[in-house]
Amino acid sequence: MKSLIRNLSKEPQTAAMLFVSSFIIGICALAPSLFVIIVLNKYLSSFRQNRGSMMTGFNQRLYDPLLKAFTEKFRLAGQLTSQQYKKLDGAGTMIKNMRTSATTSWLLDWPFVLMFLIVLLYINWAAAIITAIFMVVMYNLVTWKRNMTMSQETQSNIEICLNGLQTIVIMAVGATMIIAGTLDIGLLIGSNILAARALQGTSKYAKATEFLKQRDQAVGEIINYVKSK
Repeated sequence: MKSLIRNLSKEPQTAAMLFVSSFIIGICALAPSLFVIIVLNKYLSSFRQNRGSMMTGFNQRLYDPLLKAFTEKFRLAGQLTSQQYKKLDGAGTMIKNMRTSATTSWLLDWPFVLMFLIVLLYINWAAAIITAIFMVVMYNLVTWKRNMTMSQETQSNIEICLNGLQTIVIMAVGATMIIAGTLDIGLLIGSNILAARALQGTSKYAKATEFLKQRDQAVGEIINYVKSK
């Protein structure tokens, strides 16, 4: 370090330019972290919270009349078999949960998830193919959970494993492409970020789709019960 400073002192103009260049490189390297902290953590979370509130309000306006009619009829209902009671009570609970849930708003993110994949295809086709494969696996994970009676904790662990495995595969393939001269480090890092966002969005979309199926089934049961004599 001392020898470098001593040698640079011989050419002050070159030393000044090198320090200015190093300063600019350091600031640019700091920019992504600041972007994540300021934009994603602050503004993006605020938008998501506002969207969730709007979706919750919409669900309440949509399902409150149905829930009120069901509650009144269910309270005055005559004898019901244990199976009928359990089925209707479960459907009513599902409706109540839907009133305060913004899970269905995740469906609105799906077009942008596909946009991430398209952009990824343009900047790193190999990462796009890898991400598409992992997206298919992530989407079907919800179905596997229902068929295999998988616990929520197990599903979460598998999702974490899939995210980590996707990153490893993309980085490994990207490293070989960098050595071959067909990719640079900046594009590899950007590709990994886009891939992670796409996989996360796929997980949310799959959960929202499954939730929507359960909601429609519960609503159908409630409507049939309310309209029955």
